[in-house]
Amino acid sequence: MRYPRPKLSIALAAIAAAVVASPFAVVAIGADDAAPRLVDNKDDVARTEIEQVPLRELPAAIIDLASSGLADAGVTLPPIEPDAFPLPDLTVPLPKGLLPEPSTPGPTTGSPTDGSSAPASPGTGEATTTTTTTTTTATSPKPAAPAPDADRAPATSPSTTPPVTAMRDGREVGAAVTHIARDKPLKMVAFTWDRPVDVDLRLRAREPDGSWGPWTPLEKVDVAAPSADKPSGTEPVWVGDAKEVQVAASKDGLAIPAAETQGGDLAQLAIGTGSEVVTKLAETVLNSLKATLISPEGLLSLGSSLLTGLTGGPQVIARQQWGADEAIRCSQPVYSPALKGAIVHHTAGSNDYTPEQSVEIVRGIYAYHAQSLNWCDIGYNVLVDKYGQIFEGAFGGLDRNVEGTHTGGFNKETVGLAFIGNLEEVPPTAAALASAGKFLRWRLSKAGLDPAGTATLTSEGFDGTKFAAGTQSNLPMISGHRDYNSTSCPGVHGYAALDQIRGLAGGAVPREESTPPEEPTGPAPDGPPAGPDGSPAPAPDGAPAPEVAPPAQ
Repeated sequence: MRYPRPKLSIALAAIAAAVVASPFAVVAIGADDAAPRLVDNKDDVARTEIEQVPLRELPAAIIDLASSGLADAGVTLPPIEPDAFPLPDLTVPLPKGLLPEPSTPGPTTGSPTDGSSAPASPGTGEATTTTTTTTTTATSPKPAAPAPDADRAPATSPSTTPPVTAMRDGREVGAAVTHIARDKPLKMVAFTWDRPVDVDLRLRAREPDGSWGPWTPLEKVDVAAPSADKPSGTEPVWVGDAKEVQVAASKDGLAIPAAETQGGDLAQLAIGTGSEVVTKLAETVLNSLKATLISPEGLLSLGSSLLTGLTGGPQVIARQQWGADEAIRCSQPVYSPALKGAIVHHTAGSNDYTPEQSVEIVRGIYAYHAQSLNWCDIGYNVLVDKYGQIFEGAFGGLDRNVEGTHTGGFNKETVGLAFIGNLEEVPPTAAALASAGKFLRWRLSKAGLDPAGTATLTSEGFDGTKFAAGTQSNLPMISGHRDYNSTSCPGVHGYAALDQIRGLAGGAVPREESTPPEEPTGPAPDGPPAGPDGSPAPAPDGAPAPEVAPPAQ
């Protein structure tokens, strides 16, 4: 695990300076290479920008569960007490970083709180936004608004009456979400926290036509107890050219409820409605989470000139070729004495990207892992996009036993391969499967391992692992992240494809179709995989790899 951040060594700094100063850089992929390769670096690539903004500094929006799609995603509101807000509307500004304690349950169980504090402080830049609200609610008819001088009826018990979706003065109630907008593409979005939280997050982006896309559940990365030095977070999601996103927080299927203020300007959170879950959610969202906006720059279009051949294996896009900024890498690689298994992941981001955007995604993940999460480097050893492009991940050599940061408790003696995309939604393409099979066949053969065999690994222990520290796992040589840790990674479709990946790694001819052997949840919503021009993506050359090389020493 690369959580400590040691000082950058003089030698490493000198190498980074040489790469910047010289139009060419030496790329050494493996000790078996006949000669170093020169990579053209004369085209400068801007450093990836990362901007972090506390959610409490962003405006809240009220959205209807049904029309927003949250109801379809399984998110509901807790019972709403019509008297949760006083009459008339008295908006009390919320000090930054502070929430009032929930009031004692009684006839009025809520305290009015401003769902958004002052605009983002200097340094948050373009993330300052305006509030958007939707005023239609989802499930119950709206009670008639009383006359201004009407007596307030006593609060009803949410346990004996169905939930209502409007206050007694007529204000609509919906789910509270955070709205993020800027005047340039957001590209990649993640969320981080430096204290323990228990929250489920979903993200959606505004489409070019003005409509909102579907809600994407955000997966959490493998991190021990988070702290200021070792924050935790979600996997970053590629949103491309989108300039607006919304994030919804929920737990156990309950969202934070909010009422639109009578002025219609800022959301008013329904704190103290009798739901302990909702109260904790509000405290978490406003005080712990930060939106992490990642803006990687593009690179040269990918072509054969940017591919480096692994000795006896497939071609890859090396770190220097995808523009890895070695100046942000804060530690030297750690090597295991032997390789004993492979673990398959997915990045859990978007499936909608071009071959050229794959470079930006890898650059963004690298910056997020190395800087935002303080891992010092990208966590995966290798990444494969849906077009079959293979990217070198963690620094240190693809033919060496580099310890990544991809599977808590089992980073030693394993190689972590991540498919770029969300395989919970769609199956991996034929091109991606073929490339993953080629790479794993080459890499496992270097270590003298059988892709169809069993990996016996000793757990180092980790919060979320399925194996206590010191115990041994006996799982397939090529397994999924979920086999080792409590996670859905690599997604339902990625996990279903593991048998096919094992077969390809063992020398089987790639299939022309990308559909895994079993489809537990039915066909993918996006249909068959498409190539860059929209046509079905053909499988790459499926010729078997060369004879097995002797085990690496």
